[in-house]
Amino acid sequence: MNKGLIGILCVMLAALIIVGCVPVARYYVCPDGKQVMKPEDCAPVQPEPEEKEVITEPVVEEEEPVAPVEPVEKEFTEATQNLFNKFDKVTSIKYSYVESPAILPENIYYTSKDLMKIVLKTKVKFSDKESYDTVYLDLIQKKGEAYCENRDRQTCPDRDKPYTIDYNKYFVETPFDWMSKLTWANLTGKSKTIESRNAIELSFEINGEAGTMFVDSYFSTPLYISFEGNTYEFRDISMNELQSTDLTHQFGQ
Repeated sequence: MNKGLIGILCVMLAALIIVGCVPVARYYVCPDGKQVMKPEDCAPVQPEPEEKEVITEPVVEEEEPVAPVEPVEKEFTEATQNLFNKFDKVTSIKYSYVESPAILPENIYYTSKDLMKIVLKTKVKFSDKESYDTVYLDLIQKKGEAYCENRDRQTCPDRDKPYTIDYNKYFVETPFDWMSKLTWANLTGKSKTIESRNAIELSFEINGEAGTMFVDSYFSTPLYISFEGNTYEFRDISMNELQSTDLTHQFGQ
């Protein structure tokens, strides 16, 4: 072996022995990232300030006071009031309804102050097995539903199936509504016969708007009304002949 090569190898071996004997410095990494020889050389850790819970008081908005609704003062002559007192005894009414511009009566209405039943002259049909011919309205809650009540099972396979309807589509103001709206009234001294009933004419106002109507002389129920360019007729009318069950759907019938 070449003596020169042997010498180089001996030098390298000696260097490795020297490096192996040199101690390796060990460092400690502090929480803040700083390297130190001993842990105690780290800077003391400052405790984070404790977060305090902030309680926010709810903001209460003051409601504006609602002005009380002033009752509408009604002005009726003594003779008119005596006639209207008869209407206080009316609890239910059955009629067909005609409103101008002239239309023929299509439905039959059964109503109290709170409920209304409408028997449709033409039923509403969705399919061969789905249709309705009778509408029920809750006049207080202003909502309603419909049923197919024809006793022919071919026409109404399920007489107890409810259908959702548009309340405003079917609602019409009842004689009870018209009488409650009057703010002034006076007898004109005129009368005539309407469908075999003696009808008394009176002038009236609703919030300053004038109109005329004929009411039944026995029950004081409106039969014919002319108001704001329109006429409203309650035909084939009868009073106090309905039972309580006549205004609600009878299930299982």
